[in-house]
Amino acid sequence: MPSFRQGVHAVAGSDMGRPRAGRPEPGRRAALALAACGALAALGACTPSPAPRPDGSATVGPAPTGAAPTDGGPTGAPTGATGLPRVVGTVAEGLDTPWSIAFLPGGSALVTERGTGRVLEVPAGGGEQREVHRIAIRTGTSEGGLLGIELAPSFASDGTVFVYYSAERSNRVVALRWDGARLGGERVLVDGIPQATIHNGGRLKVGPDGLLYIATGDATRRASAQDRDSLGGKILRVAPDGSPAPGNPFGNRTYSYGHRNVQGLAWDSLGRFWASEFGPERDDELNLISPGRQYGWPEVTGARVSNGSVPAAHVWPSPADASPSALAILHDVAYVVCLRGQRLWRVPLPGPGFAPDGGGQLAGASEHFRREYGRLRDVVVVPDTARAAGAGGELWIATNEGDRSRILAVALAL
Repeated sequence: MPSFRQGVHAVAGSDMGRPRAGRPEPGRRAALALAACGALAALGACTPSPAPRPDGSATVGPAPTGAAPTDGGPTGAPTGATGLPRVVGTVAEGLDTPWSIAFLPGGSALVTERGTGRVLEVPAGGGEQREVHRIAIRTGTSEGGLLGIELAPSFASDGTVFVYYSAERSNRVVALRWDGARLGGERVLVDGIPQATIHNGGRLKVGPDGLLYIATGDATRRASAQDRDSLGGKILRVAPDGSPAPGNPFGNRTYSYGHRNVQGLAWDSLGRFWASEFGPERDDELNLISPGRQYGWPEVTGARVSNGSVPAAHVWPSPADASPSALAILHDVAYVVCLRGQRLWRVPLPGPGFAPDGGGQLAGASEHFRREYGRLRDVVVVPDTARAAGAGGELWIATNEGDRSRILAVALAL
């Protein structure tokens, strides 16, 4: 199949060994996604079916009994009706466990490597990455290291970039300065986030309010998730200098609590805040986040409730089907990448007026790429690919395959 991108390896199934072709300018990406949409429609690659396909390309779960229609009509019905995904190329390869991707204004991206402490710049057109910074991280942990990265709202004027990493005794969030070629000038914003071999959280996202949201894990100290003064097992909200954000519900950095290990944060077009979270040996979650609310851990998981907790909006009962490591939202569809599940979930989000009711299932959720590309770590929306009328958009997905990890380009068909 011909490549939809220049400077990006073509992909057919899981075969990544294709020669390179030329790549169009970034402004043409939306048209490429639309072209991919047409090709996908012709192939019928993601037609819903009640059982897994032999090639693992996509399966669609049945809508719950009494579920609202998916055309966005009544209150609470799903609003997203576009975005069937198809891998169209390899942006970068030979990465060593990439964890987080943040796009620079020119179209290139900063990528963190969890185990090496390196920050890489991946060119806008794909191809050879270069090291732009290295952080002295704590090594020897299975889930700690160099984790989240996010551009500050002030980036255009001062080059500030936020980074989350495991230091010797705790996890911390720092500010670095981008000079157009390299990062440097570390300044600590939040320190003392509980650290362990596992459950370190680490996702960073700037919200629509211009404040920084920080996902932290319970660091295996379960009780900390319910302690509103602890930084563990929380979603934190801070000002750009790391201080508690004005208007936080408890006057400290805590925004929501009762979390086990959140690693996906995103907002929909209605301004609603969503988070994906690892469960224990059951009940991975997609949660609708509200300030000051608690989300059950360690007392309950999934759609169960205890002591006023908020039930998950969508639950994957078995981690073998999920282990959700990151979340992106485009056109009111959540795209959730999975580690153990080795797949991408596409979850249309409900319309205005929705509140989790304990059912734990959102209508129309479908899985894609099952076991085709290995463990998937991060997913981000490529800027400027979904602004043209009718364009489906594009995602970059980072795989988690040790020193053979890749970043895949994924076109979203209408």
